[in-house]
Amino acid sequence: MDTICAISTPIGIGAISLIRMSGKDSISIASRIISGKDVLSTIEGGRIIHSWIIDPMTEEIVDEVLISVFRAPQSYTGEDMIEISTHGGIVIPRRVLNLLLREGARLAERGEFTRRAFLNNKMSLLEAEALLNLIEARTEKGARLAETNLKGRLQEEINEIKNTLLDITTLLEASLDFEDRDRLEIDREYIINRLYKLKEMLESLISSYEGGRILIEGFDFAIVGKPNVGKSSLFNMLLKEDRAIVTAEPGTTRDVLEGMIDIDGYPVRLLDMVGIRSPVNEPERKGLERAEGIIESADGILFVMDASEPLSSADERIYKTIFRKPFISIANKSDLPSGLEGIPFDISPVYVSAKECSGINELNKAIVNLIENILPYDFSEGVICTTERQAEGVRRAHNLIENGIKMIEEQRDPELVTFDIKEAIDRLRELTGEISSEDVLDRIFSDFCIGK
Repeated sequence: MDTICAISTPIGIGAISLIRMSGKDSISIASRIISGKDVLSTIEGGRIIHSWIIDPMTEEIVDEVLISVFRAPQSYTGEDMIEISTHGGIVIPRRVLNLLLREGARLAERGEFTRRAFLNNKMSLLEAEALLNLIEARTEKGARLAETNLKGRLQEEINEIKNTLLDITTLLEASLDFEDRDRLEIDREYIINRLYKLKEMLESLISSYEGGRILIEGFDFAIVGKPNVGKSSLFNMLLKEDRAIVTAEPGTTRDVLEGMIDIDGYPVRLLDMVGIRSPVNEPERKGLERAEGIIESADGILFVMDASEPLSSADERIYKTIFRKPFISIANKSDLPSGLEGIPFDISPVYVSAKECSGINELNKAIVNLIENILPYDFSEGVICTTERQAEGVRRAHNLIENGIKMIEEQRDPELVTFDIKEAIDRLRELTGEISSEDVLDRIFSDFCIGK
């Protein structure tokens, strides 16, 4: 394989920048651009040395650095690796990177370091996805979930199911050697019981996906209400910054504004939209069309009303639009004299004043309660799927096992049952990466940054 390199830390102002290089020529390439050119060839893996980067063509000193040496297979990628810690900023890291490229390395593609770790059996595909989840985690809960999978909990669960299926396959195939199939009645019941247990384990993983997705990607709340009830002010209050333009004129918001916040460890994405009313112009009509789509796809709704005014027919129309989705009713402008009466909703509103920043603690508690009531899984126990690829693979294995149980109960030919069980094993092997296609690998690792 080629020797690859990349800057693994964000480009910009910072004290330190890390440049990573992996491949069989890593040590020799790095040796050509440092002082003391022979030192890297004899140093043990896992050591750090102080050196100077020198341009071989001009003999100019470029930077003072620390160099970490990792020798195969004891490295992140399983190959010889070099990590160069340079001073930060933009100019110095790029100059060092360009020297490495000039001396024979090539620029790494997105996720190529982690892809090599997977190809060299340093991690499974599930652990690689967990690493990406950890990088992208927006809250502590999401990070803890990713760390659990990175430690191999999901891998262990899948392996347990797969190994049990392999045992069952052995029993089924052994039965094909017997002429008297009736003698295997006890084995049949034993196999059915084991398959039912595996089916329940897979169902638990399937049910975990929606919650896992929310903890990694975020829970989407659409802020819905008629114009001028203070949706944008509420949006700004929750974000604790002035993101949305707020005026007394109705219909100020024309497009959807997004903002991410952390509420008690849950990543919450707020979507501030156009006020719901009959559109008065083309931009507002397009904004309403987009708002309708977002309301449909949102995980939950923050339904905002004006606490200083009686409930209007517009409020009631909005309620009829969103009542089938999980929602929190919010009475904004509670700093003004109360005028909101006769609310025909099952849930009492949370009274807030976006202007005075009051009621925010009560609203946050209501948001957390709604999320926890929606989550179909107890995240304090068990293992969790976090990607659609994982959930789909588990579903396919589950369906094959379910079909296998049905055929055994119908006393169908064991050869047919064996075929479905082997298919289920292959679906689980695809999950862990024991069976993989280039398209799947490209899709997974393209989501990583270049230096990872």
